Amino acid sequence: MNAPLLQIESAPSPSSAEPRRGLLIAPEFPASSFWSFRHVMEMVGKKAAFPPLGLITFAALMPDSWSFELIDLNVERVPDAVLRERIAGADAVFASAMSVQKPSLVRLLDGPARGLDTPWVLGGPYPSSFRDHLLRPPTPSDEILHRGLDLLVWGEAQQWVESIDRILRSPDGSRHSDERPTLLIPDAIAEAPPGDRKVLNDRTIFQELEDTPLPRWDLLDVRDYRALMIQTTIGCRFRCEFCDIIRFNGGFTRPKTLASVRRELEALHDLGHRGGVFTVDDNFIGNPRAIEAILQVMIEFQRERDYPFSFYTQASLDLGTPKLAHLLPLMKQAGFAEVFLGIENPDPEALREMNKKQNVMVDIAETVATIQASGIEVMAGFIFGSDADTPETAAAIAEFADEVAIPTAMTGMLTPIPHTPLAERLAEEGRLREAEYSGNNTDDEVQFLPAKMTMEEMKRGYHAILERLFAPGEMYRRAGALLDRLQPHIFRGGGLRRSDLRAAWTSLWRQGLSRSKRARYLALLWKAVQLDRTRAREARRAAAEVERRLRTLSREGRARLPDLEVAHLSELVEKAREAMVRADPGRRLDDVSEWTAGLGERIAARTPTAEDLATLRRWGREFFVRQRRVHRFPGAYLVKAFELAIKGLHYETVMRGMVTEESRGAR
Repeated sequence: MNAPLLQIESAPSPSSAEPRRGLLIAPEFPASSFWSFRHVMEMVGKKAAFPPLGLITFAALMPDSWSFELIDLNVERVPDAVLRERIAGADAVFASAMSVQKPSLVRLLDGPARGLDTPWVLGGPYPSSFRDHLLRPPTPSDEILHRGLDLLVWGEAQQWVESIDRILRSPDGSRHSDERPTLLIPDAIAEAPPGDRKVLNDRTIFQELEDTPLPRWDLLDVRDYRALMIQTTIGCRFRCEFCDIIRFNGGFTRPKTLASVRRELEALHDLGHRGGVFTVDDNFIGNPRAIEAILQVMIEFQRERDYPFSFYTQASLDLGTPKLAHLLPLMKQAGFAEVFLGIENPDPEALREMNKKQNVMVDIAETVATIQASGIEVMAGFIFGSDADTPETAAAIAEFADEVAIPTAMTGMLTPIPHTPLAERLAEEGRLREAEYSGNNTDDEVQFLPAKMTMEEMKRGYHAILERLFAPGEMYRRAGALLDRLQPHIFRGGGLRRSDLRAAWTSLWRQGLSRSKRARYLALLWKAVQLDRTRAREARRAAAEVERRLRTLSREGRARLPDLEVAHLSELVEKAREAMVRADPGRRLDDVSEWTAGLGERIAARTPTAEDLATLRRWGREFFVRQRRVHRFPGAYLVKAFELAIKGLHYETVMRGMVTEESRGAR
């Protein structure tokens, strides 16, 4: 790495640099990936699920002397001739990739980019974790990347932008070379022993985040995407054996400034976006104190604009511990609709094998139920293939997903990613197997020798899980079970969009007319309609009951406040609090908390004033009025039923393609 850097000391400084043209390319996520949602984009009237946040953030970090254009291959199918022309016309190509995007990157470098002089810079998770494969290629596809890439960027781009600019302006760096790529990586990381954990807490490498520039949203059309994205924190404090994220994002959680979070939310709103926003933090609750402050910013932002966004994120299971119990109500008030949990395996022995200690600390089923009862859907990841797993584990994972009513139960095979403790351990034990497209845990061959089953048994078990979870009707059944558990909250954000209505009509046409699925599909929708009607009636009656009981108590006076009324009023206080937060944006959150605490104390002491009871009556009734609106046609349950049915179609299609393809290979 040092040689190229030593040759660029005379390169011009960014302030005096001549203009350069950069081409940003987002490689394609394969349709066979569960997370591509390729099979439902047409139904929702969008071209891709998510924008390439990493690339447009990188563009914002680069010196002003660089101008950029973006090609997102998930949005547009650009002919090779056009791609070649645009690559040739750029001073440099910048790509960011996860391991699942490797095939697309290989096709680019072995196709339209082949033989051109334009240098290629690759960042993102893939070069960070698989840098050894790119520097010393063990497979034909790695050899293509080795010859086609010029600069590999480890970790966050912010620390490397000056180096990238200088290298690309140097005589050697300004033209593509088939020689070994240059790797930008901190010496401490490069020299650390395999699997070393001390370096993960090195704050000279993983520095605190200062105010960060807004992503270059102007480089894309946000209307092409189903949801937009923000990131509020980076890193994770846990040490799961299989995880590579902390290897390049750090073993502790670093938050953005509150001002940065606010600016990013405002930018999305100014773009005209309404609806889903994916908060892509490695572990949203990894730094509880910081995230509590960030949630306050998100709540205030949503209140001021009548909740334009519906958030979803990924978090660790310690969200269910008493220590972090205060975060769940805040997430609800911020408008979170879904949270992805890394459950991995219901077996405590398997969790300990993965060093997933945080999952052993909680009752997983109880945690899932608590989150669902708060109105937030739980999505989950499961992993099959740990050293504790046997062929019977496959059925146990599927049964657990059924038991806790998780429709989005994404299951992958355990995958040893380079530089993780798992990969180092398996290498020491002589159990690693090289794969042509390693790193993708949903459609690769088994990449190591399992401990308690054969490789063929592991494949069969994995396919059995997928068929059990995503066979026709199974998704509908779990979706129906979720509707029974879910209690939609009054902080639903984003509202219905034209694309939602389009998706519903398309779903009715494609799924409602399917002879094999029609009955179960229509039964799910009918159940949702009935639940919305029931909850709306209950809310109307509850609002009337609050009015009656509180008026009676006001007339009779607090001296006659019986124990039953104390319990009822104490429960009503929290509902009144939520109504204040949702319906009175002019009232400060601190004032709402102070009123709630004071009233709770006076009710417990049987000393509420007439003014207390009048205020409680007003806001208690407001809560149930809002709740009734949530279930007004098309109500929250019906909307959720359509969402789950549409996602289920994608999961089933992906599952069928994977299992069928593997079956063909086996024959």
